[in-house]
Amino acid sequence: MILTEIFVPRPRDQVWDVLTDFAAYPLWSPTILRVSGPAKAGVRLVVRIVGPGGRAVTFRPRLVAVEPGRLLRWDAVVLHSRVLSGLHEFRLDDDGDGTRVVHSDTYSGVLARPLRGLLAANEPLMRRQNLALRERVLSPR
Repeated sequence: MILTEIFVPRPRDQVWDVLTDFAAYPLWSPTILRVSGPAKAGVRLVVRIVGPGGRAVTFRPRLVAVEPGRLLRWDAVVLHSRVLSGLHEFRLDDDGDGTRVVHSDTYSGVLARPLRGLLAANEPLMRRQNLALRERVLSPR
């Protein structure tokens, strides 16, 4: 599991609005280059990301949880969930005068252990994404 956090000094609804404005990701996001599809549970998205090696990859995760203002979670499965599954999550928690964004990846399946080192290389990219999200929320639009 990779677990990252960042504090954004704004209410959860403002963070949520940026997080779920998928059409605007190309304007600000350094690692999640594109997200296509509505923010509705059960929907299959098209997501293009920059991987640890700097190479862009497109995949089609299913949104498994959408709780407005609180939680956005998708599951990216490679071949079959028993082979490799990556559960990607953004959780928004009230934290004093702002929002704590908990951004995590949880991997499972038979390839999760052998690929642990490669998958762990996503952590710096997730931290970059967190910083960019905070800057986007704080910037006037």
